Amino acid sequence: MAIPKTSLHNRSASLPSTFHPIDANIENTLRGLKASQATPSSSSSLSQSLRSVKELHEQMNELIRLPHNEQILSHKHYRVEVEEVLEGSLALLDASSSALDALSQMNQSILDLKSALRRGTVDVGVHSYVISRKKINKVLSKCLLTLKKSEKSRALAQSENACAIVRTLKETETICLTTLKSLLPYIMGKKISQTRGWSLVAKLVKSKTASSDADNLSKVEYIDHALCSLSDKYSAAETKDVMNQLDTLETIVQELENSMQSVSRCFIKTRVSLLNLLNQ
Repeated sequence: MAIPKTSLHNRSASLPSTFHPIDANIENTLRGLKASQATPSSSSSLSQSLRSVKELHEQMNELIRLPHNEQILSHKHYRVEVEEVLEGSLALLDASSSALDALSQMNQSILDLKSALRRGTVDVGVHSYVISRKKINKVLSKCLLTLKKSEKSRALAQSENACAIVRTLKETETICLTTLKSLLPYIMGKKISQTRGWSLVAKLVKSKTASSDADNLSKVEYIDHALCSLSDKYSAAETKDVMNQLDTLETIVQELENSMQSVSRCFIKTRVSLLNLLNQ
């Protein structure tokens, strides 16, 4: 997951010269998130990144509540900068809401498809699943475009003249936007050629090197490949393999959904804290 060079500032410029213990925690969490974005996306890495985003916002809420920072953020001199942070928080909330809706719909689609496979109505089940995925991806594509624009505007809006707490808040928003920007493509999977379809999955299942080949596909992509040409004519064993993969995908989606719910609550809490200070 590539991260823009401008998205993270030199920490000596972002945090105060005199560290509060929470400053060091934020430093470590930001460093960990930055490192994670240099690696390919997987369900486990994304789940870990979301846990780190949750931890980062919990730390930021603690930092905001420090008396010195409350005094700074509530001062009229910094009102415009705080409003910029609040605008960024809306982008995070919109993206997290879209991701949550997509994960919820995706989970229901998986359950419906599994039910169709058990009934033997494979063609009908696959068709409904594909239609649902297309609808989800259409929404997420728009959300991804908005995220990219927000990320770009965040980078352009960075100012070395801003106070330390505001720079840290903006830096936190930027890396959270980048994390969500990595999550959405994973949920969407990739457009695939129907000619590859089941033959690719069969090869992955039967091959002794299946694990290394399958690792190059997200579980979402793996299922998409399998469903491209799966129909009523395929054997019970092949259909069973897809069922097993759907069970795994259901677990992954549920875990991501739970993580996103926690992250979304943290986004709301941070926004409320800032609004309260702004309205003092």
